[in-house]
Amino acid sequence: MSSIEKPLDARLLAHWLGAEGLRAALEKSKKCSVDLLREVALSLDIPVTAKPKRQDLVDEIVRVATKRIDRPVQDLLKMQREELIRYFEANEVEPQELLDLLRELNMEPGREGRRNLLEFVARELSETGRFVRIATHGLANSS
Repeated sequence: MSSIEKPLDARLLAHWLGAEGLRAALEKSKKCSVDLLREVALSLDIPVTAKPKRQDLVDEIVRVATKRIDRPVQDLLKMQREELIRYFEANEVEPQELLDLLRELNMEPGREGRRNLLEFVARELSETGRFVRIATHGLANSS
């Protein structure tokens, strides 16, 4: 075991920090040696080569530790739409994992999915821009 008394709980860190936070923590921490990353990978049942590259370990740890879908695809295929939605929401499944699931099934979001994403992004940017313009205009008038 490394110099830390308890093994690093990558899943807990992923829950607290999200995928990008976990990645940053593993990449930037001076305490995360290749040996520690190897231990974390093995604790997540990730196969490790004799001389793994640090970045490969980080990538695999992040991929496995942030995985929220814990049921086999065959079980998911047996679930009804509303049941799937409740499951995904209860497990706080990240959008990237949902896209990965679709790719695993050789499915790509079609025009409707892309259109919904475009509309969501446009709406969020537009509303944020409106607030920025109001704040900027309001500050200019109060001077």
